[in-house]
Amino acid sequence: MAASRTQLAAVAETTETSPSGVRPDIIDAATRIFSERGYHAASMSDIADAVGIRKASLYHHVRKKEDLLFAIHEALVDELIDETMAVSSSSVTASEKVRRLLHVTMRFIARNRDGVTVFLAERHAVTGERWQALVVKRDFYERMVNQIVTDGRADGEFVDLPPEIVARALLGMANWGYTWFQQDGPRSADEVAEVFASLALHGLVAHR
Repeated sequence: MAASRTQLAAVAETTETSPSGVRPDIIDAATRIFSERGYHAASMSDIADAVGIRKASLYHHVRKKEDLLFAIHEALVDELIDETMAVSSSSVTASEKVRRLLHVTMRFIARNRDGVTVFLAERHAVTGERWQALVVKRDFYERMVNQIVTDGRADGEFVDLPPEIVARALLGMANWGYTWFQQDGPRSADEVAEVFASLALHGLVAHR
């Protein structure tokens, strides 16, 4: 894991990062508009209007639309990595790590729904070195989840299934929540996460 962290640090030093000094309200407006209209359909004029500034003024903060998309992606993946690392590096059992992972993920989606929509739906619009930097971070995140499952299998806590497939199933189950979860819905993010955890750890079959 330490080697992967070193790799992430190297990427941060050698690739073009999000533009410095971008106002949070600009990032928030871009996130909302990209989520509602789609990245390709949204324009810099749309974002400027949402912020209440002239389009020309917006270019003082960013050079192009992709700057904003990359800034959104990078902030989200960094936040998710930090929160997941706290789970993966803890001393609790693998089962409890899975439960905590699902809670972390659903809370993350609940508070960043527009951002997660942009992150998952528009990920291929980021290009070049920036995309490669995101891939490194994405792979690092997925390896943490994979390792939780691998450790649980090695300890005899989990059944003998391919960890990479189980990890993708866990992530897919939670990540798809961005398409249907509502903050004001009948269940909270933690309640949904607990249903996911029960399904992942105990399955659907009733043991009689």
